[in-house]
Amino acid sequence: MDKVLNPITAISSNLTGLEGYGVTLTAPNTVGLSADEYAEPYGVIVQGCDSLTPGIYPSPVAEGSLVVMPQIGDFVWVCISPYSSNIKVGAWLGQQGDGQFCKFGDDLQEGFRVWGRAMTEVVVAYPANGRCLMRFQPEFIFHWHKF
Repeated sequence: MDKVLNPITAISSNLTGLEGYGVTLTAPNTVGLSADEYAEPYGVIVQGCDSLTPGIYPSPVAEGSLVVMPQIGDFVWVCISPYSSNIKVGAWLGQQGDGQFCKFGDDLQEGFRVWGRAMTEVVVAYPANGRCLMRFQPEFIFHWHKF
């Protein structure tokens, strides 16, 4: 997958406090929370923000107020969904549908977008462990063999 970096000038919802959530391009130069397993990954929020006109979306953001990590191969802390199963190092991570990440296992299906690989373990039963270090390496699943 070739990665084209876009200057992000607008957001499609309030991203304040959503560090570690996945975002996708919702329009040219505009990002929003990833909506489902099929959304094309753009990056992970490192520093969230609201728009210049709070409550009205999509709308512009102040320059430098939103920081998104979009570089393939980089490592980033991601927020793990409480609905995910426990995560081991090397597990495939994808989207839960609200910007949070979950483990993809045997339920990985053709058409899903994998966002990256877990670099740390997470026991979901403990809320303090709700974050995981992920290597950002988006991939599209064309065909999945179950062994």
